[in-house]
Amino acid sequence: MVAPGMARAATSDSLSFSPEQVRTLAESLSRRPFVDAVPASKGNLDYDAYRRIAFRRERALWADAGLAFRGEYFPCAYIYPQPVSLYEVADGRATPIAFDVQAFDAPADLAPVLAAVSGYSGFRLQNPINDPHKFDEIAVFQGASYFRSLGKDQGYGLSARGIAVGCGNPNEEFPGFRAFWIERPTPNSGFAVVHALLDGPSLTGAYRFVITPGDATVFDVEATLYPRRTIGDGGLGAQSSMYLFGAADRAGVDDPREAVHDSDGLEILTGDGRRILRPLTNPRQLQISTFEDIAPRGFGLVQRARDFAAYSDNTDHYERRPSLWVEPMGDWGRGAVHLVEIPTALDTTDNIAAFWRPAEPWAAGKPVEIRYRLHWGWSPPVEAGLARAARTATGSGGRLFTIDFTDLPSQSQGLKGLIETSAGQTTPVTLSSLPQPGAVRASFRFTPPASGPAELQLRLSGDVGDLSETWRFRWTA
Repeated sequence: MVAPGMARAATSDSLSFSPEQVRTLAESLSRRPFVDAVPASKGNLDYDAYRRIAFRRERALWADAGLAFRGEYFPCAYIYPQPVSLYEVADGRATPIAFDVQAFDAPADLAPVLAAVSGYSGFRLQNPINDPHKFDEIAVFQGASYFRSLGKDQGYGLSARGIAVGCGNPNEEFPGFRAFWIERPTPNSGFAVVHALLDGPSLTGAYRFVITPGDATVFDVEATLYPRRTIGDGGLGAQSSMYLFGAADRAGVDDPREAVHDSDGLEILTGDGRRILRPLTNPRQLQISTFEDIAPRGFGLVQRARDFAAYSDNTDHYERRPSLWVEPMGDWGRGAVHLVEIPTALDTTDNIAAFWRPAEPWAAGKPVEIRYRLHWGWSPPVEAGLARAARTATGSGGRLFTIDFTDLPSQSQGLKGLIETSAGQTTPVTLSSLPQPGAVRASFRFTPPASGPAELQLRLSGDVGDLSETWRFRWTA
């Protein structure tokens, strides 16, 4: 472990532990120059070969303890060469989880690679979230500050990040979790607690995650950040996802599937209660959008298309991918939700990022206290009452738009579609009913400007005011 102050802990049988000690360690590290973790040998492996190295279930943390959670570890190999320090916390003491290559099993052709593995790159937590007689994954921490989770009956999709620094810029940094302290749950406990130490070129951090699995799995996150420099390009509640194509951008797509994406939109609940949906795109060039706000109530990358027919993929089942909602705790002040969209030709590449960037930079040497809640599930925990833009489709070279709204309020007299554009021209909105109760299709044609992008926005209104969230779309040539 490269983090100063951790060497003694890695060789001790047991040490006292408290969350304050993680904060003290993070603060101490922030006063010293950053020293990157030393990669272990990662071997000549591809994704499929790495997946063939299996953890022996009988070696799981708490395997025979009769608890509602278990822990398993990942080897340092493939694209995960950097080791992390792992500890079990029980009765106020932290015991190192020593690396043991015998905890893994691999086919004969991978035996030489496995023999060269010398550390753990992360871990996963398991819980009987779907079946009381079967332990399934409910959280994975592996690689830089990335972690993933999901709700009941879902499959993995997008990832969260402990922090983003310079996201969308050529000089982006990837701070990493260097050590984890995993608390032993009490009998019949419905949640697990994980502490983490983060270190990177520009800052350090102490994190506490309270993980509660369920229909939506909830992470309560507390973090104290210690900037080494003044940081004006930080990102909170950061998340990464994949969007290859969908109904709005199938032009030139040679793929039998109807759509391929882990998320199809960015949803925002502003500080003054406005709801916004921005459909995702796979742009021709890097695209960064900002949504300024004060004290946001929530935001996240969502997967709204939930029918198998929307994808026709019986292998990856994108209809089961979770949405991730960030619920700020306390006043996050003035800033903006940032959406980064990167061109990609592969469905294995995360090309979408979203995060909150505060307007006020973080000052060097001044701790930053952050609290928020993450909801991994089928839909964000946003109060009903407004129609949702469930599907966006285009035709005629991106000049004909249809947006299907669902969950229209029953009191919808005087319904009309209000369209605006920052450039170019639109026709009036035509509304037509759909077979699904409470669903309506809004259609319009768009004449783009001679050059440059255009920002389109549409909402449904009636005699009593707004009846839908605001659909926002960036058109580019």
